[in-house]
Amino acid sequence: MLHGVRFLLSAAAAFARLVNALVTGGWATFFMPLCSPTSAASTSTAVPAPWQHLQPTRSKVHHADLHDGKDHQLPPPLQVSSPPAAIVVVPVLKQQGERAAAEKTPAKAVRERPPRLAIPPPVACAPGVDPFAAAADRETDVATEVEVQGEGFCLASRRGVRHAMEDGYSVINENINIGGEGSHQLAFYGVYDGHGGRAAVDFVADKLGKNVIAALAAAASTASRKQSALSPPPPPQSDDQYEVVAAIRAAYLTTDSEFLSQGVRGGACAVTAVVKDGDLYVANVGDCRAVLGSRGAVATALTSDHTAGREDERRRIESSGGYVSRGSGGVWRVQDCLAVSRAFGDASMKPWVTCDPEVSRRRLTPDCRFLVVASDGLWNKVSCQEAVDAIAAAAAPTGTAAGGASSSYSSVGSCKELVALARSRGSRDDITVMVVDLQRFLQ
Repeated sequence: MLHGVRFLLSAAAAFARLVNALVTGGWATFFMPLCSPTSAASTSTAVPAPWQHLQPTRSKVHHADLHDGKDHQLPPPLQVSSPPAAIVVVPVLKQQGERAAAEKTPAKAVRERPPRLAIPPPVACAPGVDPFAAAADRETDVATEVEVQGEGFCLASRRGVRHAMEDGYSVINENINIGGEGSHQLAFYGVYDGHGGRAAVDFVADKLGKNVIAALAAAASTASRKQSALSPPPPPQSDDQYEVVAAIRAAYLTTDSEFLSQGVRGGACAVTAVVKDGDLYVANVGDCRAVLGSRGAVATALTSDHTAGREDERRRIESSGGYVSRGSGGVWRVQDCLAVSRAFGDASMKPWVTCDPEVSRRRLTPDCRFLVVASDGLWNKVSCQEAVDAIAAAAAPTGTAAGGASSSYSSVGSCKELVALARSRGSRDDITVMVVDLQRFLQ
């Protein structure tokens, strides 16, 4: 019983001591407005936060026996260095800290979301429709298509997806007086494929045909003087075919020399056909090609592409001090640069890339129907036989492939069909196709 009374008295004394500390200490100003409305109304100034006026002290708390009947000194007010937990100040301090951090740290640039890509839906193209036409037309204002319907020949040309059209052509089709021997039936056809710009292809298209005609005239004049000096004279045209071949080769080399003398960069491949007195002479440098279409739609390639992958071309280049390498894409190149081994121009690749052409001769017969002369933009996607089949099929409505009217082979529509066929198969290169009607030279 006595212990219980002592416990109650100790608890009462501790409670009284706590109340006295709260009333006489600094926190009374905080609880006073809540307990006494009059005191709050009489105060004209703002009441500071209870923890703002508290200063740390070194006062000691003297502990004494509370049951000795003496007056005891109450402990000083509770010293605190931070606000009590009952007062919520964390959001305020957090905001202040964020503002201070923002003042010290420079603001970072706001990253904007990139614009959405507008990808057009795929368009299904019918056979023969060019899927790259729209993209190619937007790249330049230069005309992207050329169509020519000439006398005994036709041509269709279309630019690829590169920045400029680098194909070209030339035609000389007339009776010419060569060597003072009267009129000769002579025709010249050429298709050219440039690289490194249009300088080379424009020069070759303008000069090569003229140089061939001039070389043939000079050869005929020399042969005429030799025949008149001999007694008895040799049979006519005994050495004519060799002189024509030599004249064509000389014209190629002369044209190349004239272009190199200008100091202009770039180069060009070429394939040409010369018809003289019933003989067909075909010459080429590079990967342009000529294909003969005969009776029954039989295709015969009259040229062989000059590429760095050809074994004989590789030996020729290596014997002259150059080298041929195969790149990661499987393409053989001369000096790690050019895929063709013969071409006009390309001064930096001499003497490995020569302009000496390969020339072949064929006597025209009634079985020789037409000649397809085209750049590699066609031959990379269309075979020789497919090209001949397309021309023969286009001639079928007005005459059969075996013996129809000759004029049917020189329709520009057949050239356009071949161009569209190559483009529909994914050819992105320039494409030039020329078809020559050979039946007119047999009449």
